[in-house]
Amino acid sequence: MGAVHFGELECVKQEDWNGADDIYITLNGHTVYSTRMSEGDKRSIDRSFPFKGDVATVRMYESDDIGEDDLLGEQIPLLGPGEMKFTEDDAYYTLSYVLR
Repeated sequence: MGAVHFGELECVKQEDWNGADDIYITLNGHTVYSTRMSEGDKRSIDRSFPFKGDVATVRMYESDDIGEDDLLGEQIPLLGPGEMKFTEDDAYYTLSYVLR
């Protein structure tokens, strides 16, 4: 069993053009964090999330009231510290992490 520690989440460019993004992050298919963000916002998550298996798959979504939620990207963090970038659907978010 491993664990990924999420540090700071930053919104460089939001996905929605009408109001803040409703962001949620999944780890191996399970929602582990959610927040509302606009361009320039930063959030200190500062939490570790355990996972089973050898691989941690992190996905970020923007929740929509109508239709399917927007997938902003999928990342597989590498061992040690790093930064993930979520840039799909014209968004740009960064998330610092440490994988143990």
